[in-house]
This record gives sequence, C-alpha cells and structure tokens, in this order.
Amino acid sequence: MIEIIYIFITIGLTIFVHELGHFIAAKRLGIKVEKFSIGWGPKLFSFKRGETEYVISLLVFLGGYVKMEGEAPEEAAKSGSGAFLNQPPWKKIIISVAGVVQNALFAILLMWVVFLFGADTLKPIVGGVKKGYPAEAAGLQRGDEITRINGEKILYWNQITDIISKSKGSLIKLTALRQGKEVVTDIKPLMEESEDILNEKKMKAFIGITPLAYLPVVDGFKKGFPAETAGVKKGDIIEEINGKKIGYWDDAMDFIRDSKEAALKLTVSRKNTAGAWEDKTFTITPKKDIEEDENKKKVEAYLLGIEPLGNFIKERYSPAVAFGKALEQTWSFTDLTARSIYRMITRKMEPDVAGPIGVAQIAYKVAKTGFINLLLLISIININLALFNLLPLLPFDGGLILIFALEWISGKKVPLRAQEIMMEIGWILVILLVVFASYSDIMRIIKGG
Repeated sequence: MIEIIYIFITIGLTIFVHELGHFIAAKRLGIKVEKFSIGWGPKLFSFKRGETEYVISLLVFLGGYVKMEGEAPEEAAKSGSGAFLNQPPWKKIIISVAGVVQNALFAILLMWVVFLFGADTLKPIVGGVKKGYPAEAAGLQRGDEITRINGEKILYWNQITDIISKSKGSLIKLTALRQGKEVVTDIKPLMEESEDILNEKKMKAFIGITPLAYLPVVDGFKKGFPAETAGVKKGDIIEEINGKKIGYWDDAMDFIRDSKEAALKLTVSRKNTAGAWEDKTFTITPKKDIEEDENKKKVEAYLLGIEPLGNFIKERYSPAVAFGKALEQTWSFTDLTARSIYRMITRKMEPDVAGPIGVAQIAYKVAKTGFINLLLLISIININLALFNLLPLLPFDGGLILIFALEWISGKKVPLRAQEIMMEIGWILVILLVVFASYSDIMRIIKGG
C-alpha cells in the first residue's frame, strides 16, 4: 500500500513544484494570481489572503495549478495592469520559464539528499574477467576488490568505470585486495568502438572486467516459481547445489540452468532462533521460463525463482561534496535526456517513452527498493518534465516563451489566430505522444517488461 502512496507523491509533487515556480514568479513580478490550488477537482478547503484564493482540492495527488488574471486574450482585454497577458514580454517569459527552473532546482535538491544519505551502488569487486582483454593479461581475478587506481581511493564501482573511461587508453596503476593480500598491477586499457545508451558509436576505454552484482543470498522470490513454496527463506545463504560448493551467484545460476528440469538438492545456511547458523537442504525442481538474452532474443531458461541480494554499498558524501555531485549528476541526466529527445525526434534512435502508466509502474518498482531510490527517480522525472516543457510548442511553456520572445523582438503581439493554430498543432502532438506512450506502456506490460 505504501508504494501506491509513493506513486502519488512522485507524480503530484513534480507537478506541484512546477506550478509553484509559476506562482512565485507571478507574485514577485506583481501579477494578480486569482487562485493557487494544491490538487485538482472539487474544493475541500480554501482561504483567501490578499487577492489570491488558496485551495486544497480533492485530487491532491495530481499536483495543482495556478490561475492568473488575464491568462486568456478575452480576459486580458477586460482586465487591468495586473493581468498576465498585459505584461511586458520579459515578465511573461520569466513567469513561463519559472516552472522549468523550479523543477531543475528541485531535481538538484533531491539529488543532493540522495548523495547525502546514500543510494545503493555496486561495490568495487570484480565479478568477471573477459578473455583477451588487458585485465586478464594483468592477472585480475573474480573476487578481487579494487581499492586504488592511480593513487585514488576506490569505494564504489562507478569510480572504476569513470577513471578507465577518462584514461583514454593511458596506462593506469591498479591496486586490489585478494584474500587479504594487496595485488598491484599496471594495466593499459584497450580502446574500442562501443555503442552507448543512445545508440551512438564512440571509442571507449576498456580493461575487460564486470562487477560482482549479486551475492548467493536469497533476497526475495519470483511469484509462481518453486523456491517460493519450497521452504527457502529470505536471508538464506546458498552453500551447495547437488553437493557442489557455491561461492558466487553466477555459479548457482549456471548450475540451475544446466540442470534443466531435473530435481536439485539446495543446501542453504540459515540463522536459527538462537542466532547460530545451521544448514538446511531442500529438493526443488526448476521451472522452465522464457527470458531475453543479452541480444534481446527469447531463450529458454530454467529457474528456481530466487531473487539474489545485490552486492551494494551506500554511496554517500559530506554536504559540500554531495552538493557538487548533485550538480554534476543533474547536468549529466539533463544532457542525456536532451540528447535522447533530439535523437528520437530526428529518428536516430527508436522512440522509447513512458506515459502515465509507465511512470506509475516505474515508481511502484522503485518505491519497493527504498525511499532514497524513489527520491532519485523523482529527481530524474523533474529533469524530464523541465526539458519537455521547453519544447517550442503550445501548450508547453516553451511555446509560450517562443510567442513572447517573438512579441519582444517584433514589438507586436503574435496574432490570435496564429496562436490558435499553434495550440491546435501542439495539442494534436501532445495527444499523439500520450497515445504512443500509453501504447508503449501497455505493450511493455504485456511483454513482461
């Protein structure tokens, strides 16, 4: 139930913050605000302060809205100097862009909280070494914990990828812990062409290692699969399968898949009520399922339905460092989102957008992983909303900014008929976008994505 509330928080808070930006800017610039509502629909409670009625409406989770005097041309003609459309262009531009600015500032604030309290990130432990790559030649092994690169202390896996990427193929000095002993080696990353998340091909540095993402510890169960009802419990450590020692989650997965539908003897270590560890053995038959491989091809898989524990650590920093990280990460997400929008519009990549259903589905999944991760998602949604609102189309803020900029440059108001045509085109595009996004959401659910 709490996850459903988080969904409402995610959607409502993002819209509310956007409208609050318009409200604050309008008030500061002397525009008459007739109504500021938290939520939509029937009025639950209201009070008036000055010229503004403050309202709490029934559908509070839908954000809110700001009603300024003279927003429509027919209203402005009858209104005085406090009406929105009767203001000089620069004021109208500031008010129009204020919602976007507020979303951006809110995204930075949330990102700062995330880095301050710590979001889950992978530990710097090697999970796999790719054949033929520099790491293999240097003798790195699965289970090695990377502690320093070029003298920089390593706490998180993303530090490793950042340093290797920035090396541009230059020699790096890497220190790792292996069974309590330090191993120091020089590695020259290999530069090769790679396709990024936006399907852009670029030369990138690699040493050929992957992180140890999961541990052989039961963290949950996939519904409808045998482990859920076999007696296995969350927190159990998988020790053996058919008498074979299991040290890593990948070993367990390989063994289960290779067994196909033959019964397996699964031995786990579990704490009893006295706090002592004891072994428990279960006989479980894997269930056949269809999964996507790394090339997105449908393949047969045999699963027990165990969800493993992630090999995570909290990535947290001091307030000052966290703020710098928040600025850096917000800019990174903004740049990625802007380039994604451009590449989708120019058909350089397949459109992949989430509509209301998709946002709710994503929020629900993320909320189950913890409140800090939800804050990260809300931050990203605020960045997305800000950028989409800057598109030069009505009814987006970007469309208003374009109209007011043309008015400022020409010294004349854009003809009402031209605005109506822009609005009609804009709404058609918005409706098409919502329909496409909702269709994508539904298809994603049908396909189990």
